[in-house]
Amino acid sequence: MSLSKIKHIVLVLSGKGGVGKSSVTTQLALSLSLAGHSVGVLDVDLTGPSIPRMFAIEDAKVTQAPGGWLPITVHEADPSSGLGSLRIMSLGFLLPGRGDAVVWRGPKKTAMVRQFLSDVFWDELDYLLIDTPPGTSDEHISLAETLLQKARPDQVAGAVVVTTPQGVATADVRKELNFCTKTGIRILGVVENMCGFVCPNCSECTNIFGSGGGEVMANDFNVRFLGRVPIDQQFIVLVETGKRPRYPEGTVVNGQDISTKAQGAMVEEETRDTAQLVQKYKDCSLAPIFKTITADVISANIADTPSTPLKMTSTDVANSAATEETHLTINHEVAADLDSTNAFEGPEKLLEVWFAPSAKTLPPGVKENGLKSVSPSVWEGMLDIVNCKVLSIVNSDHVDAYLLSESSMFVFPHKLILKTCGTTTLLLGLRRLLRIAAIDAGFPFHNVKTLEDERVAATPHRVFYSRKNFLFPDRQQGPHSSWKEEVKFLDELFENGSAYLVGRMNADHWYLYMTSPTTSTLTPPRTPSSSTGGSPTRSAKIPTGIVAPCSGSIDDNDDETLEILMMDLDQDLAKQWYLEDSDKSGEGHALGTVVSDKCGLSEVYPTSAYPEARIDSYLFTPCGFSANGVIPAPAQSSDDTASRAAHYFTVHVTPEPICSYASFETNVPSGQNGRQTSEVIDHVINIFRPGRFTMTLFQTKNKPAIASDGADVEGSQKGHAKQTVDRIDGYRRIDRIIHEFEDYDLVFRYYEREGWTGAKRAMVGEDS
Repeated sequence: MSLSKIKHIVLVLSGKGGVGKSSVTTQLALSLSLAGHSVGVLDVDLTGPSIPRMFAIEDAKVTQAPGGWLPITVHEADPSSGLGSLRIMSLGFLLPGRGDAVVWRGPKKTAMVRQFLSDVFWDELDYLLIDTPPGTSDEHISLAETLLQKARPDQVAGAVVVTTPQGVATADVRKELNFCTKTGIRILGVVENMCGFVCPNCSECTNIFGSGGGEVMANDFNVRFLGRVPIDQQFIVLVETGKRPRYPEGTVVNGQDISTKAQGAMVEEETRDTAQLVQKYKDCSLAPIFKTITADVISANIADTPSTPLKMTSTDVANSAATEETHLTINHEVAADLDSTNAFEGPEKLLEVWFAPSAKTLPPGVKENGLKSVSPSVWEGMLDIVNCKVLSIVNSDHVDAYLLSESSMFVFPHKLILKTCGTTTLLLGLRRLLRIAAIDAGFPFHNVKTLEDERVAATPHRVFYSRKNFLFPDRQQGPHSSWKEEVKFLDELFENGSAYLVGRMNADHWYLYMTSPTTSTLTPPRTPSSSTGGSPTRSAKIPTGIVAPCSGSIDDNDDETLEILMMDLDQDLAKQWYLEDSDKSGEGHALGTVVSDKCGLSEVYPTSAYPEARIDSYLFTPCGFSANGVIPAPAQSSDDTASRAAHYFTVHVTPEPICSYASFETNVPSGQNGRQTSEVIDHVINIFRPGRFTMTLFQTKNKPAIASDGADVEGSQKGHAKQTVDRIDGYRRIDRIIHEFEDYDLVFRYYEREGWTGAKRAMVGEDS
């Protein structure tokens, strides 16, 4: 691995351009080398790579080695003089000329950052300094995400943040400090650059841009202030021409006399000065300042305080024992080529398959972590049948959230939830899903004699399939051409299935298919380790709900799913989910994060109440949006992590007027961390302001969804306050339907916005 030989990684950041990040990076590198440390500098400022020029090695050429690049050597180590080695990598070495422009969009920038972190062969390094572009752009987000994946938790020491004293600079740099907080990057300290100007002809150091702004900002954020650095023309001369710094008699910087003695004798010697840059730098007025700054960076980094692992969360969790660890993996190859131009159908198809009542009640013989033990590549084979691609994955302790080219998939140890839109063929992937559960996860099966039989299918505990009426049913493929065909497909696959139509045939309505436990006597289940003899229980159909659970608590007693399906979105608000109308450019995941914050989605389950919540979102080209959220349940105590569950939410948006649609689904229990279902509904509706929407609340029996007056209410036997969700400001209810199933209660609502003048006709058009 490219980073495996590096002890400490330090980022040099700023939210403002022109504050001197590259000069600070250069001097930190020289000072660390003078202190005897081996140093590398990685320049990820892709549109303005200036590090090669700072070290006066622009003409150097990168050597291509098998599988990657060799960095450019500025100088080797010299143990006799206590000098450490210094090596550099920059896009500037790969460009034909200094003036060549780099005109790249987000995906290519993202790929380049990943390549720099993966394919540069560094030798043993004490420190790798990463010089970044201004702002909190694609490069920053890609850098943080890639380091999260590739760096060890103790490698990322933190960031040195650079500012200039004036208020216009510190205002922007404060955003960078907030970026560090959101991405979990530790701040090693703030450098106030360009604080004063050392006159080349006299002894004065004048504060051109003022002084003290950086220190005030550091104090406001409770981070270390590393020091003030003046502008020194002699440093500029050094990096531009290679001449050793010279100062007139009486020059004082920071109270220290830095006059160059016996100048006359050295004038002739200047023309023969072949010393290395690092040796000449020792005569610069800034060298003693950076010697102190470097010592502070080293002391802030290390020895006494271990580095904080880089986490893409928005808060620092104090009690690490109660922290849900999450890791993000991005499929850049798929994301870079994705185009949603032909994604026309809004309403999704939703499949939920349970193989056990809970993650704690997996049947004997099942692999540890159940379905979560299955590798992503195996799931990708199933998703190919469905016509979906994986954009990214958030892995957590209790659930893996897959963001797809066509919506989302959530994999728990005991169940899988797959939600797809457009013309995807979701049900055609069901047989492969059941086969994977048997072969790769080890769940019991009853339908065939042996595991080698190509028809083998794990026996589910429960199966649910649901969707809203399609906008364009005539464009669907396979069994999805109508609800009648979908029911036929499922009935031929499972025993004891039931199909329902909820709502008006001539208005927006909802379809549901669900299985019930098999009641007939069955032979014992078969597992990968069981005998291959005997005859199968059934020759074709798959039973459900017949595998006895192990002892332990059963999570499905608390199963609760809220789904809001919204049509005819407010077109002014819908512009947020267009790439061009919002004047956005960059990588889809980076833009998705921006849009999540801007539209208010990140506040549905705010980090103030859910500190470990994680959102993975994507803005499509030319329009469209998808997001997954992983919401860990709160730990009751510091040693409660083993029994904690994780919940999810997912959002899908197609904003075009012809298929204007958005969906929101969550299984976060009402009342958890004080967030009631009615608040969630109001928040989501205000984000999209649809002309009409349907809402379904699916709950297990022990969560009383029906009040005595017939209104649906929130709450549970644990004492959550009951609040009606029947009335929503600005909307009138058209339908209210309640179904009581054997184990579940279903509440269905259909609303229209007051004053909405859209088409009242539902696009039914299905052979139901």
